[in-house]
This record gives sequence, C-alpha cells and structure tokens, in this order.
Amino acid sequence: MRVAVSPLGASRAPDQGREARTIEEGAIIMTQDIQLLEKALTHTAQLLGNTTPGQYGLPTPCDDFDVRALANHMVAGNPYFATLAGGGAADFALFGQDNIGERQPGEVYAEGVKEALAAWQAEGALQRHMPLPGGGLGPRLADVYLLEAVLHGWDLATATGQDRAGDPDAVEAVFRRWYGNYPDAARPQTGLFGPAKAVAEDAPVLDRLAAYFGRTV
Repeated sequence: MRVAVSPLGASRAPDQGREARTIEEGAIIMTQDIQLLEKALTHTAQLLGNTTPGQYGLPTPCDDFDVRALANHMVAGNPYFATLAGGGAADFALFGQDNIGERQPGEVYAEGVKEALAAWQAEGALQRHMPLPGGGLGPRLADVYLLEAVLHGWDLATATGQDRAGDPDAVEAVFRRWYGNYPDAARPQTGLFGPAKAVAEDAPVLDRLAAYFGRTV
C-alpha cells in the first residue's frame, strides 16, 4: 500500500536502477511494518496477561463487549489475520466462538501472535492480494491488524485499569496513518469503528486516536 511505484511514460525505457531502488525501499517499509506489528502485539499480549477472571464482567469502551468478550475477540484476531497472510479465506466464524475457554487469555493470545508473525514474515505475504472485500495488498491489511492491536489494547487497558499508553512506535505509526484519514461517512459504525468524538487537543496521542474512532476518553 505504501510501496512507491513510479509511473513510466510510454516513450521512456524503464530505469532499472530506479526500479531496483523502489523495490528495495518497499522491502524496508514492509520489514518495518512487521516490526511494528510485533511490538504492538507483544504489548497487547502483556495487557491480556494482566487480565484476571474477576475482571471479565467489566464494561469496555466497545459497547458490544465486556472484558471477556473483548479478550475473546482479540484472541480470534491472530488466527484470522494469519490465515489471510497465508492466502486463505477470511474466517469470520472465529469471532463468534469461545477462543479462551478456561485458559489465561494472555497465554492464548501470545501463542496466536507467534503463528501470526510467522505467517506475515513468510516470503510473499506482504505482496499478496488479500481475499477481502475491496482487496488490497498485504500492507493494507497489516495496517488494519496494527490498528486492531493498538486500539483494542487501549480498550482493554482502559477497562481493566492498566497503563493505556501503548507501545510508542506502534502508536505513532497508527496515528500517522489513520488519524484524520478515515471520515465517519466512510466507516462502519459498529465494532472497532465508531463516529469520532471530541477530545482535548493536548490529550495523549493514543487517547486522541481512541476518540477519533468513537471512544469516550
């Protein structure tokens, strides 16, 4: 999605050196995407690891979820995005089943993170056209995966009284890519995306992002 491709005029021969540089720069960007994903997912795993069964019934900033339902949704995201990275079809049924059972959600999530990162690090994953409505190359979906990890991490931290600052590198990347670039009219009004709400201009970056996606800060 963010790989620069320079248009070539019909009367011009391809600049092979320039093409090589573009491909190399794209590979660096993609590598950075995976590194950001790893940071965000690792941080979110820690938040889930600190979550106790006694907190499962607490409300969250996501109106449809209490803490247990949110944790279950977050755990489902890893195999969902891993399957897409491997070229498989989107399995929405994952989000409707019990993915935690009696286990500690952080442990289940961490296992899923390992599998998901392996899928995204596999050769060709970020160049693959993903089988989703609207399609798009891997980096487009990686952006959604990163947003999901960061924003739902904030939701969980808020609900359970944990530090909600997030990983600074991942938060900065998500804010830069999404804030102000996804107007209310273009987004679904359920789940991860709600209508933007007011927030103080000097609020922490992740709080501003959360408000942009419909959370009350």
